[in-house]
Amino acid sequence: MKKITLLLFLSLSIPSTMAASSKGNLTIGPIVGYERVQKISPTPHTKDRLFYGIRAVYGPPLLSAEAEITQGKDTESFPERDLTIKETATSAMVGLRSNFLRTKFLTTYIRAGGHARKSEVETTEAGVTTTREPAVSVSPYAGAGLNINLMNKFTLNLGITAIFTGKPKGSDSEYQTSLGFTVNI
Repeated sequence: MKKITLLLFLSLSIPSTMAASSKGNLTIGPIVGYERVQKISPTPHTKDRLFYGIRAVYGPPLLSAEAEITQGKDTESFPERDLTIKETATSAMVGLRSNFLRTKFLTTYIRAGGHARKSEVETTEAGVTTTREPAVSVSPYAGAGLNINLMNKFTLNLGITAIFTGKPKGSDSEYQTSLGFTVNI
């Protein structure tokens, strides 16, 4: 958590020489998003989670490399069973991004690559706490989004990404919607 907070702070402090340009250098920015996840325990259901992190994109606009790391935490309570489940999930994505529509005020993009998730689940039932760390899951992802340029100094970033988990139980994909911004210094 401290590492992601530090990276988020540093991304907001990047000098303008590292900001994105039409030639396509390096863009680093924060991410705040929302995801819906399929849960199996204690009964099948979906869970909504807020996540945050940092993304870096490097290369020309037509085909760039991207990497991001995010973290999400949630707590579920089932009072009738005296049960509380806390989960912390750290995800990393590495892939390619392509801007296919570029105007002065709007840029749209598509993205695809690999996604890895490491989680820790803490269960407290009847006062007894157990912690488990499921195996790291690796899945492909694909998504799309748009960047809205406001006054050449601020860019609003909106996106949706599908992570194809391939899990036989429940949903075989998870969806993340994200909202971010870039400040050109």
